[in-house]
Amino acid sequence: MIRAYAPGALLLIVLNLVLNRALFLPGVTPYRGSIERGYAYMAKWVAYSPNPWGWDPMQYGGLPTHYMYLPLLPYWNACWLWLFSGIDPTQVHRTTCVGALCLGIASVYVFAAYYGGSRPLALLAGLVITGYSPLYWLIESIKNDQGLFGVPWRIQVLIKYGEGPHTVGVALIPLALVAVHRCAVGRSFGSLWLAAAALAAVVLTNWVAGLALALLVMLVLAIYYRAPEFSVRRVLAAGGLGYLLSAFWLTPSFVIRMATNWPQDAFGYQLRSQEQWAMVGWAGGLLALWLLSRWGWPESRYLTLLLLATYCFGFLVTCFYAYGWNALPESRRYALEYELFLVLLVVECFRVLLAWRPWIGRLCLLVVLLQITPAVARFVKHRYELWTPVPREQTPEFRVASALAALEPTGRLFLSGGSRFRFNSWYLYPQVGGVFETGLRNRIPVDIGYQVRTDIGSPRGEEAASSILQLRALAVEYVVVHGPNSEEFYRDFKYPNKFEGLLEKVWSQGDDRIYRLAPVRLAHLVRPGELPGYAPRYGRFDGIAAYVAAMSDGARPGLEFAWRGPSEATVSGPAPEGYRMAVAVSFEEGWEAWQDGAAIPVERNALGFFTVAPRPAAQTVITLRYRAPVETRVAAGVSALCWSGCLLWWRRSRRTDA
Repeated sequence: MIRAYAPGALLLIVLNLVLNRALFLPGVTPYRGSIERGYAYMAKWVAYSPNPWGWDPMQYGGLPTHYMYLPLLPYWNACWLWLFSGIDPTQVHRTTCVGALCLGIASVYVFAAYYGGSRPLALLAGLVITGYSPLYWLIESIKNDQGLFGVPWRIQVLIKYGEGPHTVGVALIPLALVAVHRCAVGRSFGSLWLAAAALAAVVLTNWVAGLALALLVMLVLAIYYRAPEFSVRRVLAAGGLGYLLSAFWLTPSFVIRMATNWPQDAFGYQLRSQEQWAMVGWAGGLLALWLLSRWGWPESRYLTLLLLATYCFGFLVTCFYAYGWNALPESRRYALEYELFLVLLVVECFRVLLAWRPWIGRLCLLVVLLQITPAVARFVKHRYELWTPVPREQTPEFRVASALAALEPTGRLFLSGGSRFRFNSWYLYPQVGGVFETGLRNRIPVDIGYQVRTDIGSPRGEEAASSILQLRALAVEYVVVHGPNSEEFYRDFKYPNKFEGLLEKVWSQGDDRIYRLAPVRLAHLVRPGELPGYAPRYGRFDGIAAYVAAMSDGARPGLEFAWRGPSEATVSGPAPEGYRMAVAVSFEEGWEAWQDGAAIPVERNALGFFTVAPRPAAQTVITLRYRAPVETRVAAGVSALCWSGCLLWWRRSRRTDA
């Protein structure tokens, strides 16, 4: 099969590499709103601390590396950072994603040729997807968002918004569907293992692509149900094996946390009546189309698959852009899948027309080609002439980041605007914000960060005082503010001048400023009554004032906090009777505290951080260690056994074949 599809796939790969070669250039791209550097930070951190079950203290008060993001892309990029010391992680991430963008067209060709049986029409579909985007014609909002370059939407969402993981996932989906079908019609364990690995690879790359693949596999099962030589059981077995292979990351707790956090991060998704009706209409339409296909063209399974897939994603996307309804969280993001299957559906309809009425098929094909030729010609001719990446030193984000690093902060940083997405891709200093919030258990830093930037809930005239109180509670040492005249793309402070005269301004350039709060230690002594009784949301600050006062109390003994590695820290100093040690690090199951070789209690407080209750001592050292919970270690063991068993089978099968 590989040899049969290789010429067409290679042609499409080379064509896409030539047309999009400018996207591989290093530097900061013209689209400053992209979050690609957020994903680059993940690769940088993994390269620095590869332990997947360790602790990442860089963002949101800290979180387990396991919950930072799905692992496939960060660890792939980290491999290149290990091989080529000093290379920019953003360049590595962009190269990977643009490469996937080009390889993805070849995977579409393989999918269409395998399921449809026509390599020429599969090649035509690949060529159309390469240079044309029907979404610009179908959806006005997407047309208005076309931006600087006349490129297809799949390229636009990558270079403008930084949708790298989704791009990689979409590139893998067609190959995964081919592997699923080969598993269903095959009888070997190898085909089942390949399908399981393909399913796991998509899910371990991106949640949106993973959910899209799950929907597509369900459509394949519905369409091929009771088809000769198609085994539904083998597909289900491949899905089960795929989960076991990926269970080291996709633990039940991980899946539950992602599922419960996703609606909050999907622009406040709520399952209200309109979303419920949209979901009912979506599911009802799928069922009606499936029943119609079973009655009208039961043997045209590939056509049915394309029709159902186009409707499945097209309904979600159209409902969002036309009415603002989200049948699923972030329905708009399925535009990539919608466009892909729409093009394949149109090409397959041409094949049906050519077989039924050749002259009608040729005429329709000619009309469509004439329609899309101008757009394709513009894409081929422009050669990304406006695509001129600049050195990072010329951007305000890097200048601010360099100024912060030169200050050698010991506390946490509060970065606003796009700087919080980019900072950790250059420098590894802890900050309040970050990139990916769906893995958080402690969302207090997110809530406080939003309140500080917008002053929602703050008493009128007390915005600055409220913000400073909250920042001190998070152990912030420096605050970055981008004013209205800044070159920063995101200027998200409602009152950018509110800290003037209240905080020391230690750096400014243009309308970018860095303010300094008094240094605050990450660990300090508190009495039980000084701990906040509830989370500080929406301007309610009772309890935080006493907590911050305890942090800043020069009369009580001070504690020294020091990281001994990403997952271990020490707190040294006196432990008076009646005091606890409050540690400004996010609480997670897995944190342990040891005093003189004996475990002491670790408790979560209302800020989402943790406190320890040491035994009284004139001078003591508390060792803090993060260890992955038992569930994670058990899941990792199960995955290791599954991978070992599969590899052992593969080795034995090779010996048998030899």
